[in-house]
Amino acid sequence: MGKGSQEEKQTREGDEGSENLLGGESSEKKIVSRTRSDGTPVPPDGGWGWVVVMAGFLCNMVLDGIGYSFGILLKPLMEHYGVGKGLMSLVGSILTGVILLTGPLASLLVNKLGARMTCIIGAIVSALAIFISTFSVNVYMLMGFYSVLGGIGLGFMYVPAVTAVGYWFEKRRSLVTGISTCGSGFGTIVFAPVVTNLEKALGWQWCNRIVASFCLACTVLGATMKPVPMPSKDEENSITEIKENIKKDKENEALIEESATAEKKEEESGYLTVIKNIPFLCVMLANLPAVMGLYIPYMFLPGITQQRGLTADEAALLISLIGFFNTGGRILSGAITDHPKIDALFLTTVTIFLGSLCPALMTLCHAFWSYAIVCIMFGLFLSAWPAVTSSCLVDMLGLSHLTSAFGILTCIRGLSAFLGPPVGGFVIDLTSPEKVEGEEEDTSNYVVAFYISATLLATASVGHLMAWFVTRASKRRATTEE
Repeated sequence: MGKGSQEEKQTREGDEGSENLLGGESSEKKIVSRTRSDGTPVPPDGGWGWVVVMAGFLCNMVLDGIGYSFGILLKPLMEHYGVGKGLMSLVGSILTGVILLTGPLASLLVNKLGARMTCIIGAIVSALAIFISTFSVNVYMLMGFYSVLGGIGLGFMYVPAVTAVGYWFEKRRSLVTGISTCGSGFGTIVFAPVVTNLEKALGWQWCNRIVASFCLACTVLGATMKPVPMPSKDEENSITEIKENIKKDKENEALIEESATAEKKEEESGYLTVIKNIPFLCVMLANLPAVMGLYIPYMFLPGITQQRGLTADEAALLISLIGFFNTGGRILSGAITDHPKIDALFLTTVTIFLGSLCPALMTLCHAFWSYAIVCIMFGLFLSAWPAVTSSCLVDMLGLSHLTSAFGILTCIRGLSAFLGPPVGGFVIDLTSPEKVEGEEEDTSNYVVAFYISATLLATASVGHLMAWFVTRASKRRATTEE
């Protein structure tokens, strides 16, 4: 064999990892086709993976259904504890924030214990916390059990529900992630009437006890989230074969040692390795304004529409339109992103920019039909962002860092979810004229909040665009060096 071909073979074998450095051509093909250089098995793109997708869908439906339906229990909880709307609303806000802020801890558990065990633990913790919260003697005890402990449990369910499907699919990763996250929209649709009827028939305590049983049922869903099986080749034979080839080729031995050292260093670095990745850092920072801008229209759309003559029912319908088309758009954007010529990060950049135009357009609307068109656009454009997150992270960092990176992003999104609506409300209060006593007309300056939302989303689009440019430059440089 010539020197050039020998070097080419060594480079190829070094990229595939120590498991693939075998002398026989047939045995090399067997391992290369089923494992990666980082030791993770190649996603089978189907099979049991579809069960994992369905489990993720149902877990998302339960945890987001609980969060989004809290408003239905707001009035009976206020009457039971004798507190105002602000304090009781904080119970729901803390729940949502804790679910997202738990992301890094949940991803750490997934890396240590696996998605299956993490989801089961989360289901048990959330079920117990929500059940015990029904016996709370005051609103602060309710916050401790329902919002904090319940949020931690639901957060442990959330990360596995979204990331587990990414390990089972490669060619259709964006599509299945979109399907899995669609559970959020269905949770809103299903839980709203269920919680409403349960509260009317049984009261809020028994309503939440039944909701706790839904969380407990998610232990069964978590049990289905098994890892992708490793290659079935006999381990002892593989080790023996590798040792024989090491003796025959000293250069291969050096490659194995270098690969093992790099792998050990990568494992030790953990989150530090992820954060040091420049494209990921750009995306992480861009998620701060993105989530802040996303939540503002949800919060203030009812106010501005009713101020312009629409009814409360029409305002609620507009929110439903956003949710419905956002749900369908996740599947559509996932299917589009799985096309080999579509870049997930570039698609995210474009759709967030288009979504940033919608809050500005909402300030120009007055009739219901005009609001409906813009709300449909808003739901569709911003559906791609959560649907293709996993694909973006894998493209930037590789499959082995998916869970860690997603955990960090989830935490950042949790912080932003706390900040967005309060910032918008604070600016509205500062720029609105003083309300005349006894006057019922709403003169709040809602328009300024929608401009803030548009600006924040546009800023997030620029951040994703920077990440795309850096990623492209890195790939071009790597290709040139090869």
